[in-house]
Amino acid sequence: MWLLIIHALALFTFVLLYAFRFRKLVPNPEQNILLQIQAATKDWKSTHHLVLLISFALFLLLPLTLGFTFYLKTDANVVVVIVWIIWAYNWSKYTFWRE
Repeated sequence: MWLLIIHALALFTFVLLYAFRFRKLVPNPEQNILLQIQAATKDWKSTHHLVLLISFALFLLLPLTLGFTFYLKTDANVVVVIVWIIWAYNWSKYTFWRE
């Protein structure tokens, strides 16, 4: 349970940090967040892009952490991994390849 709490706090911290601290450094802030993540992969060394990419990675790992918190001692952890693979694949596909 503590891993889920730490993960949620980290995600919340990075999202708030990007929203209130680094959002004004983005050249086109009214742009879609998925387009901003796609643009952040090209210049990931700048701080605001790095914070956005870390937030996105934590967002992608959230179902895995949530599932392993509750289902690690059962056989349902296989289902958790399969659901996470589908979750991460779909979000990555729509973010980076815009399909």
